[in-house]
Amino acid sequence: MKKIVLIMVLICLSAFICAPVFCADMKDYESYSPDEFPKWSLDLRRAECIFFGGIPIAYPLTALAFSVANKDTSFVQNLAIACSVSAAIALIDYIIGVANAT
Repeated sequence: MKKIVLIMVLICLSAFICAPVFCADMKDYESYSPDEFPKWSLDLRRAECIFFGGIPIAYPLTALAFSVANKDTSFVQNLAIACSVSAAIALIDYIIGVANAT
């Protein structure tokens, strides 16, 4: 076990030591222009971030709500409900964004 931890620490330290060598050409970096990606891909990325970011918040709240209601649910049922809630929030955000754009 000690050998594995030592190897992992050495890998992490070597990454910090070698990073300046591999990132030396970062001076030529150009940021993305506003029109580089189509609107639908930016909307999809926003929905993805909201969906996957909402699941860790929605899952404990779902489990808490069912435990308060004395309903016996499994992990998969709670996760499915949390995903549905998170998808609904992402869809509502998209609809509000479309309504505000016009």
